[in-house]
Amino acid sequence: MTMMKWAMPFVAAGAMLLVAGSAAAQTDAEAQAQALGECMVLKSTGADRLVVARWFLTAIASAPQAQGVATLTPGKKDEFDKGMAAIFTRLMAVDCADQARPLFRSKDEAGFRVAGEALGRVAMSELLSNPQASAALEAYTKYLRQEDFKAVLP
Repeated sequence: MTMMKWAMPFVAAGAMLLVAGSAAAQTDAEAQAQALGECMVLKSTGADRLVVARWFLTAIASAPQAQGVATLTPGKKDEFDKGMAAIFTRLMAVDCADQARPLFRSKDEAGFRVAGEALGRVAMSELLSNPQASAALEAYTKYLRQEDFKAVLP
């Protein structure tokens, strides 16, 4: 497995915000992934997490389905890719090396995905805590009509 394969699920899956899992009957692999995720959150800075969130947004903006919704300035995607690579390298090889080592040795791609979800969740949560972002997320509710929900409301 190449470094590229490990790096892809690192945060991409993490930005999905929802993680299914149970603390009961946690395996060693799950505990290792959780430990790495906690380390990445603790060792990342606010500036790091902003780069992670922006990197994720540039990845989304690159999708054909996002065409016409978001436009990337030439060179911006590469700029955030470089920033993400620097953060990934620092966290995996330096700051959280003790936690990452078992996952690298076992080639635990799912573990990296779980660990990345922790950082992705925090990065996106910080970004969305901005009042302007919160207002933008809630803006669709002005088009909801209560009468359309009569069948499901108590």
